[in-house]
Amino acid sequence: MPLQLPPPKPAPPSFQREVVPILRTACLGCHSAQLPTAGFSVDSYMALMKGGKAGVAIVPGKSGESRLVRMLTGAQKPIMPPGAGLKAPDIELIRRWVDAGAKNDSALASATTPKTGAKTATTTVIPVPKPIGKRLDVSAPINALAFSPDGKLLAVGTYQRVLLCDPVTRTVLKTWSGHLDTVRSLAFSPDGKLLAAGGGMSGALGQVRLWDVSAGKELRTFGDHTDIINGVAFSPDGKTVATASGDRSVKLWDAATGKLLQALRDHADAVLSVAFRADGKLLASCGVDKSVKIWDATSGKRLYSLGASEETVTDLCFTSAGQVISASTDRLAKLWNIGPEGGGHVRNFGGHGSGVYSVAASSDGQLLATASADKTLRLWNIGNGGNTATLTDAKDWLYAVRISPDKKRLAAGSWDGTLYLWSLDPNKLEGTLSTGGQK
Repeated sequence: MPLQLPPPKPAPPSFQREVVPILRTACLGCHSAQLPTAGFSVDSYMALMKGGKAGVAIVPGKSGESRLVRMLTGAQKPIMPPGAGLKAPDIELIRRWVDAGAKNDSALASATTPKTGAKTATTTVIPVPKPIGKRLDVSAPINALAFSPDGKLLAVGTYQRVLLCDPVTRTVLKTWSGHLDTVRSLAFSPDGKLLAAGGGMSGALGQVRLWDVSAGKELRTFGDHTDIINGVAFSPDGKTVATASGDRSVKLWDAATGKLLQALRDHADAVLSVAFRADGKLLASCGVDKSVKIWDATSGKRLYSLGASEETVTDLCFTSAGQVISASTDRLAKLWNIGPEGGGHVRNFGGHGSGVYSVAASSDGQLLATASADKTLRLWNIGNGGNTATLTDAKDWLYAVRISPDKKRLAAGSWDGTLYLWSLDPNKLEGTLSTGGQK
């Protein structure tokens, strides 16, 4: 009788080919380097293995002791990702990868130098096959939106590009390319002549590219941040540009020359958003350190901080009455009164099933829009806190929202690269536009 050999064990899952796509789809929205909820980021192998504020997330070889696996399966609360959780086959794949040692099979391999015999890190060159058939354009996430002051233009920030659109016809009028990476924030000057686009390269460089809107040309690039710019804002007189960066600083720049005016340093972690009050006297900023900070825009002095959340504060805006509205990954937006020496919490805007990533107040100070990872956009009465509408047309996480200056139209951008445009009277979806195929 022939010897029966046991079947070979299946190969462990590949981190790069199988695990990374799951993490990017299900986890990166709340656990990126810019938005590391609970201090936990999954945007690199090193960050994943480092864990977060609760400790290590992965114990190689022991999925039952790994916080990541336990929260995916529901063995430890809260279950992640929020909502329906992860599909069973994806959880099983991650569990198998952890039990196999949680190894990183990246393209970096150890090679021996012929002459010295020393070990050096070399990059394995992976041949790229020639495309077969028609090349498909991939839609890039929309991270930033801005209406021009007259409402006739809508700027859309996506990967390496700004699309200048007609919000009525939903057509792209101009495309400004050449940005180093994702455009994370946009702001028109008060007169509508200039558009500032904030971005750069994560962990390396933050810069603003300033565009002449009518001429369709870049005027200048400026910024010496050592990490990407997440937020940009014009002062009400148009003379100053404020930037919020992953390097924990807020900086003020001369819009006419790009010269640095002031560097404001008080945040303990990445700064995600910045806004001027309508009178130009105050500046507000927020970020991963869970706070909203109020600054004297002239002197650069930090006046006080608001303990705005127990999680990352993702965005903020001023109302026409001078109040601040903040958004957080704790699923809430909050309204704050802002005084000369301190601020006070007024109310919460709750109801979202996941983190709130963008907020926008109407020019008359009556309407608030909140965009969330739960794929919904909610409208609120700022005066009494009532939820006036919930828009459920989006198919993916919403990262940006803006209300047109005339309060007739609402725009929101999603992770799957879809721009949604609604009329506000009544609340009806007018149509969409995709970033895919836009050159």
